Amino acid sequence: MTTVSGSNLDREHLEFLLEASRMLGSSLEVQAVVDELMAQAVKAIGAERGFVLLEGEEVTAWHGLSREETRGNGFAISRGVVETVLRERTSVLTSDALADERFRDQVSVGLNSLRSILCVPLIVPGGRLLGVLYADNRLETAAFGKRERALLEAVAAQAAVALENAMLYDQLRRVHETSMEKARRELAETQAQLLEASKMAAVGQLAAGVAHEINNPLGAIALHISALQQQLQDATMVKRLTIMDSAVGRCKSIVERLLRFSRRPTGPGSVYELTPLVEELAALVEPEMKVAGITLQWRVASGLSLTGEPQDLSQALLNLVLNARAGLASRAEKRIWVEGRYEPGRRVLEVKDNGEGMTEEVRRRACEPFFSTRPVGQGVGLGLSLVYQMMQDQGGKLEIDSAPGQGTAVRLIWPNPS
Repeated sequence: MTTVSGSNLDREHLEFLLEASRMLGSSLEVQAVVDELMAQAVKAIGAERGFVLLEGEEVTAWHGLSREETRGNGFAISRGVVETVLRERTSVLTSDALADERFRDQVSVGLNSLRSILCVPLIVPGGRLLGVLYADNRLETAAFGKRERALLEAVAAQAAVALENAMLYDQLRRVHETSMEKARRELAETQAQLLEASKMAAVGQLAAGVAHEINNPLGAIALHISALQQQLQDATMVKRLTIMDSAVGRCKSIVERLLRFSRRPTGPGSVYELTPLVEELAALVEPEMKVAGITLQWRVASGLSLTGEPQDLSQALLNLVLNARAGLASRAEKRIWVEGRYEPGRRVLEVKDNGEGMTEEVRRRACEPFFSTRPVGQGVGLGLSLVYQMMQDQGGKLEIDSAPGQGTAVRLIWPNPS
């Protein structure tokens, strides 16, 4: 009779473990696995309370306890039992914790009147410890015995494998998500670069057409101006012709710059001092600034020099000053500051104003070709684009600080020569 009963128990034991293994392996979500482990543990040994504690984490599943009870430093139910299992990597079974000399002096045991306690480690076949499964009973002594211990250890072994699989899946999922996010960012950056390249190609085609259509009549005008200068004796007329000739030269320079906008420079350029360039610009625009009621202040650090084409920077600086002037239209006090300075590891040329400033959307798009906030006929949106391209060509960068009502600061930044 005893043998038959034992066989029945073994059969029930095996059937339970097979069902528990199926349930534990049915999910690849860590939380789902620990929740199922807690449910199977309660079903296996009839525990009054229990919890699953993963190593290095808070309690992740519980039974007979509230969520609030398992959070924070106040949760100390049989902490000594749990620490023993984690340290010794073996199960702990006590039929009466209040009488067990190993645990009776622990505050949590006396405070919770703990009797039967069973705590087993979650260890994968390779030996890695994942955490512990804890169960107790406050009402009965000897509620758990060797049978319950063997049964819970078998469930824990199945759960450890399922947990490791779920953790590996979660890790792979995170890696995949990180890789996908990185790929999305790189794709967006590539698309932006392709869009910018297409804009540059369009500008190049436009520039070639403009150069062909404008340079020929400009050449004819310059030729006739030169002939008239040689024939006329009136000093006033000669002076006017000189001004016209200078204007024609400036038109040709603008066309050449438009052509250079879409192609990289081929030479390293020359080294030039910044102070004379700024002085020349100030002399050029100061009369117009005075008429507009704008105070122009400038300062350049002694000996500050750059490498490149000085006429490129001269035109860029003029564009920045004219942009600053446009932003001062509604201001009672109008100021523009131009400063060239050394900063750690770099050289900076800054044009700053106390004007209307830009919204974030305008600031973000300010360097796009043909983007302009001015009315039609008052700007084509190439000024900052040309400056930006020049800085790219010279290995520098352009920064814009601006906010509505707080003015604008545009900084051209070159790294110090190596």
